[in-house]
Amino acid sequence: MKLNKRYFRSIKHNLSFYVSSTVLTILTLFLFFMMNIAGKSIREFGEDFFATQNIEDANFTTYLPISEEEIESLEKEYGASLEPQYYSNIETDGVTARVFKKTREIDLYSVTEGKDALKNDEVIISEGYAVYNEVSIGDELTIGSKTYTVTGFFQRPDYLYMLQNESDSYKNVTTFFLAYVTDEEFESLGGENCLYLVCYGEDNQSEFRKEINEKFHMRTYISAKENMRIDMVLMQADMFIVISYIILAVMPLIVVILVSIVINRKVKSEQKMIGTLTALGYKKGKLMLHYAGFAMIPGLFGGGLAAIFTMIFAQPFGEIGLMDYEPMRIECHLDPIAAIIGIVVPTVMYVLAAMNSVNKLLKKDTVLLLNGNDKQGEKGRRNLLVKSKVSFRFKYALRSLIGNPSRTFVVLLGIFLGSYIALLGYSLLDTMEYTKDTMVDKMGSFEYQYVLNELTEGNGYGGEPVIMSAMESKEGEQFSIIGTSDTNPYLSLKDVQGNQVKLEDGYYITNVMAILQNVQSGDKLTIFNPLTLEEYEITVAGILDNDMQNAIFTNRENAAGILDIKKEVSNVIMSDKALDIPESKVIQTIKKTDAKEQFENMSSQMNVMIYFLIGIGAVICVASIYVAVNMLVTENRSNISMLKVLGYKDKQINQIVLRVNHILLPIGILVSIPLVLASINGFMVWMATFIGVLPKAYIAPWSFVYTTILACCSYFGSLFLLRRKVSKVDMVESLKDNRE
Repeated sequence: MKLNKRYFRSIKHNLSFYVSSTVLTILTLFLFFMMNIAGKSIREFGEDFFATQNIEDANFTTYLPISEEEIESLEKEYGASLEPQYYSNIETDGVTARVFKKTREIDLYSVTEGKDALKNDEVIISEGYAVYNEVSIGDELTIGSKTYTVTGFFQRPDYLYMLQNESDSYKNVTTFFLAYVTDEEFESLGGENCLYLVCYGEDNQSEFRKEINEKFHMRTYISAKENMRIDMVLMQADMFIVISYIILAVMPLIVVILVSIVINRKVKSEQKMIGTLTALGYKKGKLMLHYAGFAMIPGLFGGGLAAIFTMIFAQPFGEIGLMDYEPMRIECHLDPIAAIIGIVVPTVMYVLAAMNSVNKLLKKDTVLLLNGNDKQGEKGRRNLLVKSKVSFRFKYALRSLIGNPSRTFVVLLGIFLGSYIALLGYSLLDTMEYTKDTMVDKMGSFEYQYVLNELTEGNGYGGEPVIMSAMESKEGEQFSIIGTSDTNPYLSLKDVQGNQVKLEDGYYITNVMAILQNVQSGDKLTIFNPLTLEEYEITVAGILDNDMQNAIFTNRENAAGILDIKKEVSNVIMSDKALDIPESKVIQTIKKTDAKEQFENMSSQMNVMIYFLIGIGAVICVASIYVAVNMLVTENRSNISMLKVLGYKDKQINQIVLRVNHILLPIGILVSIPLVLASINGFMVWMATFIGVLPKAYIAPWSFVYTTILACCSYFGSLFLLRRKVSKVDMVESLKDNRE
């Protein structure tokens, strides 16, 4: 007898298993491939674009201007490139245009479509805004009091992630865009805002920064690695790659476990055949390799088809990850190493499961295998409720569930997996909405926050003046220090226990910062002033209930001492209404409505990926349940046949056999809920390192309803597909000793 002849017969006999397990493998690998393609493509584009356009190492502002002669002297002394960047923020009908003067050395822009602005009535604008608002080349665009003709679109390396303010959490392409005009036209706009771009040559950054602060009094400093507009590109690319391997380790692993259990049971169902082959002289190694061949089929076909399909559609797969950025012209492709890993991981696990099952069976006595007596303790379960007077259907259902724990687990796992994926998607959307509607208000009752370009004494503009500046940790991570008073009408500072705090007691950190810096109340924390590079050690007096700001709150005297300024001066004004402050005095205006809009945009941008995720969850639920219930029908062919002999109709048999697992449906859905909440909370803690805020996991009531409907439809859809399998079982099946 040649074992290879059994392959075709077995595949034909178990075609539904191979198809459904292959589909499961394909779907889970799609998520891995999609994230991996996006991450690698974004990183390749970002690194190349940053190098080509000479991305800055840092940018800073000063209270005193730096002349051209002084810039040349600094460049010569420190081997650095230093260039002023002049710009003007012009608001028109609620839309802000940031008009730049062209730089010649650092952060060079690239015209991606059309041509540069060559005349005084021409303008080129950032491409993301143009795409979102359907602005075409040749259209007229009003900026301030003048109308320009759009001649092209461009991208800047320091604005690939389009944040209006560096403190923002998400891009803004709805009411904010960048623009370039001719140098002559820019001068007529009166652009007085200036920041300095620097690319360091030698390892002497500290000396350079100290001299800048001593001579020109540095106002702000932010390095490229702490600039979200820059760092988010490579950081999110790495995040996609990391997530892809997490998906490979978790999602396919769950499906692999599910399919491996089925393979294990299929091998056990062939114990008579294995006993016969053993009696005929086939060695253990030969038999293990033979059944490993069966197990390889879904892994090789599933992984191979997923890789081929992904290669064909690599471009749209990769572009799904571009929603957060300016329109990147990237070339997406599947990394051969990732493709090999995607094929090998599930295949190896399937093979190991089959070989392990055969190995265990071959340790049993050959006579027992020939008689099919390797029941491993199932006798007690078969006699469950034997003396009870409960109905036959109840006995059958209970024995089926308890007597076959691995099969029951497969069904439960399938329901859980589909529910988990779907609810995870809905929860991501709900969390963004909940953050927008409730958590943003924890920042305070102010609606406007004006960041001034000078230190002012007194309260000449209205509102509440405060001291605010960026600080750094030992690792170079930035956060804010905010000096204010306990009487600030726009802040109601409470700790995580809900108690009102007094800033005179010292330094309080938000719970976002507590997580990111891994500190608790009473701990010592070393902080650095990025302007003076001086080091300070503070004691954390408490943790504030604030998920929206990565900051230290303290009184004005403490903040002024760290910043080396007088406690009477301020550089930020909070207000519940718009204030009449000269535009030349304001670096940026932060509106609470902008923060809410950012989360609204984040939610809408995530829709495509999330609904794709939900769709995959539904298909995985259908396929996994189909695999499990198909196994139930296959293993109960003799019982189904006997029921037919006893006169039961197909409809009655379906009710007896296929309804066994109904109780598992609500269990699988309910188990998914706490795990989804834990997953979202964990993901948001991780994301806090990128976006500086900590949204709390939230699931809206309707999301439970949608998930339940989706899981039920998937479950009952699978049962409907299996009804015909019951009808195909012949009455003579119960009279056979060996179906092989």
